[in-house]
Amino acid sequence: MSIISSPFPSCFRLSKTTNDDHHHPPPLSTNPNLTTYIYDTDAGTVSLTWSRSILGRSFHIHLPFYSSFHLHIKPFLFWNNHGSKKLSHNTLIFWNLSNARFGSGPEPHSSFYVAVVVDNKLILLVGDISTNDAHAKCKAQEPNNRQLLVLKREHVDVAAHQRVVYTTRTRSRGREIEIEIEIDSVSYDNNSRLLFCVDGEKVLEVKMLKWKFRGNERVEVDGVSLQISWDVCNWLFENDNNNNRNGHAVFMFKFEEDEVRGKSWSVSSCAGSFGGSSSVMEWSSVEENELVVPLGFSLLVYASKR
Repeated sequence: MSIISSPFPSCFRLSKTTNDDHHHPPPLSTNPNLTTYIYDTDAGTVSLTWSRSILGRSFHIHLPFYSSFHLHIKPFLFWNNHGSKKLSHNTLIFWNLSNARFGSGPEPHSSFYVAVVVDNKLILLVGDISTNDAHAKCKAQEPNNRQLLVLKREHVDVAAHQRVVYTTRTRSRGREIEIEIEIDSVSYDNNSRLLFCVDGEKVLEVKMLKWKFRGNERVEVDGVSLQISWDVCNWLFENDNNNNRNGHAVFMFKFEEDEVRGKSWSVSSCAGSFGGSSSVMEWSSVEENELVVPLGFSLLVYASKR
């Protein structure tokens, strides 16, 4: 793996032991409470959001032309967890979550499906049902172009004033990879640092985080160009910026495809949204608008202190 300077997923666990570990409290365990997947489809951009709260789990799907659907997943009401609904004259949604298996995150990991049909074409299929079975159940045709996942966004709440290690998983080029983010900012001195690992191997370390709280680097991971962006300014200095707002940090991992490598990624709008938005929805709106013509897959992690 090589690191090239640019001009410009999940659980928490203990980090590797160092000589200074006795000075730092251990990180607390938590998981994402909201995960959004954004797909490029024949009908345009479609977003699917899974959420988790003390009231249970739910999913929300938003389609072009302002069509949307929300379902609260009720584990003991099986009739509510599968069915279909007509959203407009040409748009149908099908779902079956009756036997869905969930982990610690908001979205199911097996035994479920969600399908969207527009103009009698199956534009979106999520889950572990086979394509042939989905076509039979939905009575829909193949789309002209297959769906393409262009953005995964995770929102996680973490304990304040802790050294944290956040681990998430995603897929790139057909295989699952593990991404780890470590923020060591218990003491606001020159020892603070930010560490990124992929599949257990360190790919980028940012030292003196107090002075390098925003940045962007490109690294090579198994021949794949990965652009890493971070903004931990509000995480470190939230008391100075706004006493009424909890600190947050934003991380973006952009996997650039071979055919688009060498094309510039719009970091100007990205940098502007880093400092100007306080919610994960606002921060990522610029990224989503730029994904009309997808240039690879991006993972966005938004962490906020509770």
